[in-house]
Amino acid sequence: MQIVQPIAWQKLRGILARYPNTCLEDPEISSAFETVVGEYDDGRHIIDIQLSREITSDKCTLAMRFSLCSYETIDNIFVELVNSVLFSFEAEVWLMTSAVREKASYLPGDSTWLIGALPGEIVEMRNYWQNFFGTKQGAVRVKDSFSFIRLLHD
Repeated sequence: MQIVQPIAWQKLRGILARYPNTCLEDPEISSAFETVVGEYDDGRHIIDIQLSREITSDKCTLAMRFSLCSYETIDNIFVELVNSVLFSFEAEVWLMTSAVREKASYLPGDSTWLIGALPGEIVEMRNYWQNFFGTKQGAVRVKDSFSFIRLLHD
């Protein structure tokens, strides 16, 4: 998500930090960017979060993702987290992959359409994943998805 409003960094960090079961690390600063990583983790569901700010322009980008081998109950949590951000901020949103191929990106003002489309996108992407790797699910971080799958086949 590319946040449209200027000076959103602090407010967005606050929203994410206060969201239940979410923990953010301290910011890391390079010459051009300030970045905060974190995750939503309720013991059963894990969502990766990365918030970046271009220091000179104050433009914020928020990336959130989860493993498709996560329990299906993560779908509503993810959509609610995205909705809570878009409730406070206008953003241009890109989907990493669009399974239903209706739209790969959503402009500011399209948040209602995006929130309506996300559940179907997630179901289609999960079906695609499961066709290749099976239907086993767990509390899995994105970076651990393929090792989780390998463990299933060993």
